[in-house]
Amino acid sequence: MNKHVLVTGARGLLGAEVIARLTAMGYPVVAFLRSDGPVVRNDGTPLAATPYRGHTPAAGTFSCVRGDVAEPHLGLDPDTYAALRATTQAIVHCAALTSFGRKPEVYEAINFRGTERIVEFAQRSGDAPIPLLYVSTAYVCGERPGIFSEDDLELGQRLGNPYEQSKYRAEQSVRAAMRGGLPAAVLRPSIIVGDSATGVIRKFDTLYTVVRLTAAGLVRTMPGDYGATLNIVPIDWVADCVAEALAKFPLVRGRTLHLTSGTPTTLREINDVCAEFPSFHVPRYVPRHVFDAAAMKPLERRYYDEVVKLYESYLTRQVRFARETTAALLPALPRATGKTLLRRIFRYGIAAGYFVPRSA
Repeated sequence: MNKHVLVTGARGLLGAEVIARLTAMGYPVVAFLRSDGPVVRNDGTPLAATPYRGHTPAAGTFSCVRGDVAEPHLGLDPDTYAALRATTQAIVHCAALTSFGRKPEVYEAINFRGTERIVEFAQRSGDAPIPLLYVSTAYVCGERPGIFSEDDLELGQRLGNPYEQSKYRAEQSVRAAMRGGLPAAVLRPSIIVGDSATGVIRKFDTLYTVVRLTAAGLVRTMPGDYGATLNIVPIDWVADCVAEALAKFPLVRGRTLHLTSGTPTTLREINDVCAEFPSFHVPRYVPRHVFDAAAMKPLERRYYDEVVKLYESYLTRQVRFARETTAALLPALPRATGKTLLRRIFRYGIAAGYFVPRSA
């Protein structure tokens, strides 16, 4: 093979796992890094790499190139940009800012403009376009209830936060490029959590941050609906799906695939699992229209304002992601879902010291 797969977001949870799978499958890979440092798998294992020197690494190995999707020409000098494009056979675009609470313009620069620059790289005029797998999010559905299909996007939904807005706009750009002839596919994972067998996660984020506060009893009451659903999927399964989508690119080209659980988990089910752990406080949810943050004690109000409020809209959403096309093309559902997966990620969070015992 004289060309490689370019993987952006290589130091992120998903990017590192995708690289590990692609190299194991025999692909040569170039990892696109925003900063210096090793590429580390979800279990903490570092992956050996060499610097990118303008040519494709050996099959089953990977090289690293430093750049920035938020910068013009990906932050690369003209020679490196040209060499990288000439030696890339496919792109897996995982790079994104996923943590909540940043300024809208930061999400705009990385998630939206960064994706536009990757699309520009893929369809550079005068050359054949490069196949692209774009990792979006299932939550481009926004706050719209009901069934959200793999083909759905622009349905007038209200986006819940700047992250969703930036991913929605990025997906619009990718779809527009697809209509213009770019060979591409969109992959939409839902909320990524720890390994399906062990619960291991290298970076605690999103769902974990809220559970940490509620489990410790630091936030005891939140606005929410016990029937609201969260769709969680393990990191190992999502990475398997991304790698298989690349291997099956002729079949997935032009499609949008939901990397989601077949059965979402309700807040009531999450509370049921929390109640199984003696060290966990079980939060109480009240309807939004009667929730009064002013009635909270000062410290609880601070945690609510600084953390919980960022994720509040997910506590009332009732959405189900259709996945018929995905089910026909990609691996079967994960080994663990729903309550079983929750138990594993909670056990790991306790063992790692992230979930602390509840206060009195």
